[in-house]
Amino acid sequence: TAIGLKQVDQQQVGRYQAPEQQAVDYKVIEYSGVDDTTTQANVTNSSGTLYGVVIESANSSDNVSVHLFDAADTSASQITFKGLASSTKVYQIPTGYAFTQLNFWVSKLSTATDTTSFAGNVTVRLVCS
Repeated sequence: TAIGLKQVDQQQVGRYQAPEQQAVDYKVIEYSGVDDTTTQANVTNSSGTLYGVVIESANSSDNVSVHLFDAADTSASQITFKGLASSTKVYQIPTGYAFTQLNFWVSKLSTATDTTSFAGNVTVRLVCS
């Protein structure tokens, strides 16, 4: 199924008032100084829903891609987010992406199995329930 993605200019983390007026708590997972294509496994240590991704690539002269996948389903990326060189990109997933075991890796290109090295390092933040 397709999920709706919305790119925003400002990170919105904390409490979110859902349309049904039910408050939802979030956790922010941060990986800073990522400088290779190693897969980060089970980053939340539990199942949940992904609602946002922040890619901070101020220390990289390359465009980068963050590849996310649920290890319970596959080992290839299911969603890829692109970050521009020397910038910060923030993405929101309003409907969420449910996962059992969330994994990710960072590479230079956005093809599903890419492991091309990139220059510098990036910080990846994942906003999950």
